[in-house]
Amino acid sequence: MMADHAGTMKRQQALADFGELALRSQDLDKILTEACRLVGEALGTARAKVLEIQHAGQQLLVRAGVGWDAGIIGHMRLPMAEHSSETFAIKAGAPVITQDISKEGRFGVPPFMKAAGVVALVNVPIFLPGGRAYGLLEVDDTEPRHFGDDDVQFLRTYTSILGPVIDRLLIARALRSTEERFRLTVEAALDYAILLIDPQDRITDWLPGAEAVFGWTAAEAVGQPSAIIFTPEDRESRQDKWEAETARREGAAPDVRWHIRKDGRRVFIEGFTRALRDPDGTLLGFLKIGQDVTERRRAEEQLRESERRQRALIEALPQLIWRSAGGGEWTWAGPQWVTYTGLPAEVSLGWGWLEALHPEDRQAASDAWAKADLTGLFQADYRIHHAGPGRYVCFQTRAVPVRDEGGRIIEWVGASTDIEDQVQAREVLARGRDELGALVAARTAELMVAEESLRQAQKMEAVGQLTGGIAHDFNNMLQGVSGSVGMARRQIGQGNADRAVRYLDAAQGAVERAAGLTRRLLAFARRQRLETKPVDADGLVAGMADLIHRTVGPGIAVELRLRDGAGMVQCDANELENALLNLCINARDAMPEGGRLAIGTDEVSLTKEDLRRSDDPVPGEYVVISVRDGGAGIPPELLERVLEPFFTTKPQGQGTGLGLSQVYGFVRQSGGLMRIESTLGQGTTVRLLLPLHRHLQAADEPAAAPAPERTGQAATVLLVDDENAARRPVADRLRELGYTVLEARDGPEALRVLASSTQPDLLVTDVGLPNGMNGRQVAEA
Repeated sequence: MMADHAGTMKRQQALADFGELALRSQDLDKILTEACRLVGEALGTARAKVLEIQHAGQQLLVRAGVGWDAGIIGHMRLPMAEHSSETFAIKAGAPVITQDISKEGRFGVPPFMKAAGVVALVNVPIFLPGGRAYGLLEVDDTEPRHFGDDDVQFLRTYTSILGPVIDRLLIARALRSTEERFRLTVEAALDYAILLIDPQDRITDWLPGAEAVFGWTAAEAVGQPSAIIFTPEDRESRQDKWEAETARREGAAPDVRWHIRKDGRRVFIEGFTRALRDPDGTLLGFLKIGQDVTERRRAEEQLRESERRQRALIEALPQLIWRSAGGGEWTWAGPQWVTYTGLPAEVSLGWGWLEALHPEDRQAASDAWAKADLTGLFQADYRIHHAGPGRYVCFQTRAVPVRDEGGRIIEWVGASTDIEDQVQAREVLARGRDELGALVAARTAELMVAEESLRQAQKMEAVGQLTGGIAHDFNNMLQGVSGSVGMARRQIGQGNADRAVRYLDAAQGAVERAAGLTRRLLAFARRQRLETKPVDADGLVAGMADLIHRTVGPGIAVELRLRDGAGMVQCDANELENALLNLCINARDAMPEGGRLAIGTDEVSLTKEDLRRSDDPVPGEYVVISVRDGGAGIPPELLERVLEPFFTTKPQGQGTGLGLSQVYGFVRQSGGLMRIESTLGQGTTVRLLLPLHRHLQAADEPAAAPAPERTGQAATVLLVDDENAARRPVADRLRELGYTVLEARDGPEALRVLASSTQPDLLVTDVGLPNGMNGRQVAEA
């Protein structure tokens, strides 16, 4: 009885000691370890452990214990899937006792326990309030032992106390973790000012964000009235009191206004003040939270100021200003538009603005928007109704897109400018040209000759290309003439004869510049037989530089690489100019996106090895004129055909295929040769090699007798040309030479001649023929 009494006292003392420890300590690991020590001493084993369920019920961790190696406590884990005494007790929800594990057949024993010499054990599940299993308390012994009912009852009582203690500490730990996270979050939010105020309007808590925003430290701010952060004018208007009273009455009050910092600077705060009450409704104080949005506020104010200035600028402009979402639908019509057209802004939105346009101009204005989406520029000229005098006035309209950072069009901003005076001025100027025609005619006689020469040269591809290049120059000269004459006429009308002379001199200068250009065109376009003579190749190229620049346009840089000019070539200068310009035009067409054109001259000595073809000229020294472009190049399979008549690498309708063949014929007729080199992706170089003049026949040597003219005899020529004036003289001359001539006015008639007459030996045809068949097609047939 004494032994049982002593055991009972030990168990009761263990319960008391544990209860006292649970009240003092908040450390879960310390409490669990002490619980194991107390229960081990009470049962006389000195060995006990607490196992905790983890990983959603998949594992047991030896969380605390006494009498075990350090490598076991906090490290040993038992899978719940194993059929051990521990998992058996947890699944059964009741204590499990074994006196000798060697005789146990209900479950297995983990190897670490066998290695530690455990023989007897008792497991008691630990339940948290609500019935959730936390784990179990296990008492182990190294000797066979019988755990009696008193022992089991003691352990049940022990675990029933241990469960709530564990639950309380787990909740406290979770709360501390939550509070720590909250504290870290609040302290990290430095752009949010957070402070607590008591019911008497004294600051009781001043968090780091408040210090960062307002500048006062917590020691300086706590105990001060909340009014210290309000601006003087808000304090004077009792805005701080209003916020507190509103929060007290309604629960919360907005706080969106300028506040003051310790250093006197102002910050704009967006936040609120909220009343804090206990469960009984007693006011505990106020929570004030506000975000520093000063930079955003200032940016918004700057934006509003910029918009005000922009609006004032727009309203001051004389143009009619508007905005569009794209596609032609307006989103805003400026006040100038409304005042000028009398069309209200809301009516002008969408496609309503078309109502102010002249009915004949509306379709063209709509079509211009379709082009704007492709070109990135809206431009159109149309007549707008002026509500004041009730008439239509000519306007020039332009709009450009506004894009975001990704290049996407957000909207279009447009302006319409009154050009009625310009239109009327052009009409007056046109009448002035007619009235002063006789005066200008004497100064522009050479221009008239140039116009006639250009009209005759339209069949030449080179001149056809050239007219586009010089049109701008002629227009500028004509404007100089007409403008000066108009001003002279005005000065004469005002009686200022001396001033009128100055404008007439300017008109004469423009006429003389036009005449110089005309002489160049006439010299280039002259149609005549070859007139060979010594020609300075370097001087000829240099003299054509201006004409070449105009022909190829501003997108192509022209570079001249000329030799010293010593030695001349024997050829027709006009034909050499024609050939060079043809090559430059071809180079320009090969570089549609622009590029560099290099024209050079050089001297080269050709030997018999260099001239291996039977039709090559004689060995000797030659002047080389080269034209190099940086275009796409000519494929090797086409390079051999580029000199064939009617063959062209250009698209249908953009070339006759006669340009290079004519250049080749001129060079061969002049005793020279032509070389073409081309690399895909790098460009093409054409070289004209003409004999040096000093190596030709000496002036005092007798000239060879001209070769007798051969007659055609029985040869037959098919001559095709729709112009009688051109065809008949040629036919008569051929017949004088003894040829049999078959004539046709167009392609179909030529085919009928072929079908009904003798097969001709030679075809001579115009390239441009009527009735659906050109000269190239006749040649192919």
